[in-house]
Amino acid sequence: MIKKKINNISKPNRAEMLLLEKLYTSNKFNELEIETKKLIKKNPNIATLYNILGFSLHKNGQLNKAATHFEKALNIDPKFSFAHNNLGNLYKELGRFEEALSHYESSIKLNPNYAEAYYNQALLYKKFRKYNKSIESFHNALKIKPDYFEAHFDLGQVYITVGKFSESIECFQKTINLKPDFISSYNNIFFTLLYMKEDKHNFFISLAKKFLSSQKKIDKSLLTINRYEKKPKKLRIGFVSGNFYEHPVGYFLLGTIKNLKDKNLELIAYSNFSKKDNFHIKLKSYFDNWNEIGDKNDVDIINQIRKDAVNILIDLDGHSAKNKLSIFINKAAPIQLSWGGYPGFLGIPEIDYVIGDPYVTPKREEKYFIEKVFVLPNIWICFTPPESEIKIEELPAIKNGYITFGSFNNFSKINNEDIIFLWSKILKSIPKSKIFLKSSVFADIYFKELIISKFKKNNISSDSIILEGRSLRKDYLASYNKIDIILDTFPYSGGITTFEAIWMGVPVLTKKGYNRFSSHETESINHNSDMSDWIANDADEYFAKAIKFSSNISELSNIRKNLRKKTLKLPTFNSNLFANGFNEALWKIWNNFSEK
Repeated sequence: MIKKKINNISKPNRAEMLLLEKLYTSNKFNELEIETKKLIKKNPNIATLYNILGFSLHKNGQLNKAATHFEKALNIDPKFSFAHNNLGNLYKELGRFEEALSHYESSIKLNPNYAEAYYNQALLYKKFRKYNKSIESFHNALKIKPDYFEAHFDLGQVYITVGKFSESIECFQKTINLKPDFISSYNNIFFTLLYMKEDKHNFFISLAKKFLSSQKKIDKSLLTINRYEKKPKKLRIGFVSGNFYEHPVGYFLLGTIKNLKDKNLELIAYSNFSKKDNFHIKLKSYFDNWNEIGDKNDVDIINQIRKDAVNILIDLDGHSAKNKLSIFINKAAPIQLSWGGYPGFLGIPEIDYVIGDPYVTPKREEKYFIEKVFVLPNIWICFTPPESEIKIEELPAIKNGYITFGSFNNFSKINNEDIIFLWSKILKSIPKSKIFLKSSVFADIYFKELIISKFKKNNISSDSIILEGRSLRKDYLASYNKIDIILDTFPYSGGITTFEAIWMGVPVLTKKGYNRFSSHETESINHNSDMSDWIANDADEYFAKAIKFSSNISELSNIRKNLRKKTLKLPTFNSNLFANGFNEALWKIWNNFSEK
């Protein structure tokens, strides 16, 4: 940052400094570098000029040279807070994190009202998962600068991470007030609502209306006419996602696309993010046509979709990251669907259908959807089993002599007082039982201590809790061999994790959900895996079933031996069977449209 310092120097002259300021504010950093060097030759002992040069070199990617000039600025003026902050940013980029933090601290000490230094400090704390310190620094920045958009947004993300959902929504609402058209703020609120036990439907609807009104409608004169065949021999199906790689979207999509390929469909991908792992390469090979759209504007993307004569366009991301909902709002294709990647309603009338099933979208809850619900007869998605078959081992309780419960859901789903109370009640009722929780955040001591403290409040010692961080997928799946029974989360149930558990022969105990799609996912998977007995009506029955199932070791062992084999014959894991039904659904949707 240079502006504040420019106004306080006497040399060079005012016109020269105004030129630098103009170049800085217009992001002309090459020219800024050239002009600053000229002035340094005439004025070699002015700290501000070295700070400006360092800043321009940093922006131009010359990091080591930039560091040298920030250091020169500080040699001339050790109390130059702006140079300390700039050098901190540079060191952070270079991976010299301790030095970066030291310079942020110096900057703040020298200038306690420097909001940007507090913000940068907060980001560094966030990076190292020191969330309490990060929150404190964000708040310090916001005390100085209440309308600091970036600080509100990043603080909201930290609050999601630590499970403070109401606080996160409050932060994102402030960012919307500051930038009403900033789509990521809406996306974050919509996703956060999935974790909350309170019924926020009315709030969702009002926010959805605000979201839609904030999104710019494209001038139709810029768009080509939708040229599609009403009665095609092959339906042209477009899939839009930023997650065509090893990702939960990929896990359910791969087998389905592979088996749809030989149907009377033409499959076209529109990829909003390129991550070329082996999963991506394989998935790409199953599509008839592939388009990278990450660097294209909405007009060009929509015109490409219309040029491709797409009959049905499918959104796979919903309100999650890397979505491209803007093209759906502008009606890129005659029929538009939301499927698989986002467990809920979108609040977008231009999307014609959300794909559900009798359990994730029960008839009684269709009233909550702005979109129509198309109900598949069995299950809404199909899990693609991993190619390398992970061996299912003997029931752990047989060799351990005690029951091990578990959950591999993300921390935000687990970090719920009602869940931890119920799980603690189960653990206290079953002698010697343990619970195994696996999530990427448990690589961090902060989260380990946080979750242990919450169980401790319910009189569960740390000896009963096993915490494990991220691992490679093969090792991750093999970890299910350490668990006898999976305890599902609520109100946001397991999705891919439930599929994975069942694939590994581990039954999942769940309870009927709230009035939202995300609460019913495990319920649907269990129904479609012939495991309906593992669905409880409420918390009391959930507890009773946990006790009942834990006491029957022989039955648990039998389930473990047969569950994978059984589900391979069902739409839960049989991609060909699922693809047949999905193909029929696509044609039915299209025929209903074309016959109008």
